[in-house]
Amino acid sequence: MKPIPALLLLLFPLVAFAQKKMTMEDISKLKQGRLDTMVSLMHITTTDIVADIGTGKGYNLVRLSKYYPLIRYYVEDIDSSSCNRRNLQKMIKAYNPAISIDSFVITYGTYTSTRLPKNYFTKVMMTAVLHECDYKDEMLADIKSILKPGGLLFIEEPHTKRPMPKAKGCHLPYLTEDELKATLARNGIEILEEKPIPDAGAGERFRKFYKCSVI
Repeated sequence: MKPIPALLLLLFPLVAFAQKKMTMEDISKLKQGRLDTMVSLMHITTTDIVADIGTGKGYNLVRLSKYYPLIRYYVEDIDSSSCNRRNLQKMIKAYNPAISIDSFVITYGTYTSTRLPKNYFTKVMMTAVLHECDYKDEMLADIKSILKPGGLLFIEEPHTKRPMPKAKGCHLPYLTEDELKATLARNGIEILEEKPIPDAGAGERFRKFYKCSVI
């Protein structure tokens, strides 16, 4: 058997990458899988009072709201240029026309405080936000203070298998799974259930969704 030319050996990784290139249908299935996983743990009902921390333009929350009864959501962010009625209205038109813009109460917090009512919410969610917080302990302490006794915290986070200097997109370092769990434990937050989320990342990157209670 003749030896494989060195050039072909160099091309093999490129061929493998091309074979794994995802189609729009593949990406759509992954996005739907992410929603299905989150919905399977949240179980929002008409008796819930829900806050979404770090809402941004509302892409994640508006898509999720389609799966629940029509309730009022408190949306919180530090950036009014991103989190505002105009952007929320665009997301509503695209992903859940059945819900009214008046179903969203927009509030603005700081790097350490949500400025939301204390002891008020039954469910608080953070979707791909915790790794962006410069003051994680302070923010988690504030979130604990706005939850009612028995309230639940839901965290969706992108992870890397090893510490990395920055992530694609937000250019901030993702948390490893161990780093996230250590941060939650340090702040008296217990993980009740966790599920992997279908993710377009390869190898080093993956996502998980966590259902948590306050100890």
